[in-house]
Amino acid sequence: MHPVNALLNTVGGAQWPITFVRAHGARFTDDRGRGYWDFYGGHAVTLIGQGHPHWVGMIASQAGTLSFMTTMAKIPVRQRAAEALCAFTGMDVAWFVNSGAEANEGALKMARKAIGRPVIIAMENGFHGRTMGALGVTWKYRDQHAPVHGNTRFVPFGDLEALDAALDSDVAAVITEPVQGIAGIVEPPAGWLAAVKERCVANGSLLICDEVQSGVGRTGTPLATTAQGVEADIVTLGKGLGGGFPVAAVLMTEAVSQTIGAGEHGTTFGGGPLACAAVEATLAVIASEKLLSKATALGEQMRATLKMPGVLEVRGSGVWIALVLDRPAKPVAQALLEAGFLVGTSTDPTVLRLSPPAILPEHAISALADAIRTALEAS
Repeated sequence: MHPVNALLNTVGGAQWPITFVRAHGARFTDDRGRGYWDFYGGHAVTLIGQGHPHWVGMIASQAGTLSFMTTMAKIPVRQRAAEALCAFTGMDVAWFVNSGAEANEGALKMARKAIGRPVIIAMENGFHGRTMGALGVTWKYRDQHAPVHGNTRFVPFGDLEALDAALDSDVAAVITEPVQGIAGIVEPPAGWLAAVKERCVANGSLLICDEVQSGVGRTGTPLATTAQGVEADIVTLGKGLGGGFPVAAVLMTEAVSQTIGAGEHGTTFGGGPLACAAVEATLAVIASEKLLSKATALGEQMRATLKMPGVLEVRGSGVWIALVLDRPAKPVAQALLEAGFLVGTSTDPTVLRLSPPAILPEHAISALADAIRTALEAS
């Protein structure tokens, strides 16, 4: 018999054959002392990089002052984090939870209750999480888990005619990523999201924008939704919100918040003091180090530097870039790993997904370009 591994492996053979022991900024070190440039960002999490001293200091200070209290009592750090987040994003009200999937669960509950209708319209190739409610609006896993949770109609991303055909008096909300992340950083046609919002208003439905990956500065703006000129009714955040500390949020308009009664939503650890300190620290670092403009500049450099023979298209903005290759991406990603570069892939088998920290030094992009060129020439 093989020995049982006490830790469940949920990624199978895709797990990197590396043990990391430390990281700083945009550099990782493994247990053999080898260094790696981080163009992965932990699935678009570490926008401010690893071990930022302000982030470390605020979490440590909070841990030594008040390590935990549920939402049954008021605590200053939670109020400050909510106010800072709403000011940063332009939304009215924040509710803190633990993960992006939990944020989407809450958003779906809120929308169905607020509008009093059963149906959600979601996008083909969209991704909203692996918990049961989120699975009901996630394209990839729609047929792999039973029972199917919720009443969902899927339409092609960017297709207004299909949306028009699906919208009716049973639809509570449309949920979409403003840019599809797992699908390969797929951007919609210009004006599409604004047209979706207009149709939602006309139909009496809500617009939920999932910004778990794209939000909190990843695209060089606070929200990709507002960068497209749209004000959603509900926005979900996760990933980079806490700089690596587990925290997520449901942001909403005041009108949506007025439909929520006491006891309808709850989460033991959501909005805990340490999580809120991480949010406050992350937003402070983004502001003080001008990471929005830095992310924008890095994105422009990646778009200019990484277009080469073998790369058919460069998509995305900020520190959230997709390279569409003329061949399968996984062997190239493996070659880059062996060369000391961490990158992601996508449900599109030809896409390399890059989501480095916004503190990445510019010379790392030139080094990545050389490594990609070598990998493409060898494959």
